[in-house]
Amino acid sequence: MNERRIHPRIHVQLPAELATREGESVDVSLINLSLGGMLVEGGPEMAGLKPPVIGAPLELYLHFGIDDQPLHCLCRVVYNQRQSQTCLRYGLSILSIDQQASQVLQGFIDRHLH
Repeated sequence: MNERRIHPRIHVQLPAELATREGESVDVSLINLSLGGMLVEGGPEMAGLKPPVIGAPLELYLHFGIDDQPLHCLCRVVYNQRQSQTCLRYGLSILSIDQQASQVLQGFIDRHLH
């Protein structure tokens, strides 16, 4: 398969949390990840996460852990798909992540690619 992404993605199954700036949150599973974005899957409560202004892009905080280190990043929903009545998927693009979290993520990805 020809990988056309800038950042290669690896498949994972990690617990994570999505949260709005207003503090609403839902538990999700991280399905794949890269330095540029992630795919998360969760229940129908994900549909309740809305941007503060109608028509604005939905930006969410993603909280998860790798190698016993908590990671936090701000993401924008760039893709959403209903898998079933009880399952939604959001494709997320990373807007900001701190340097240490980025290094942890890069190390994790590197170890799983080789």
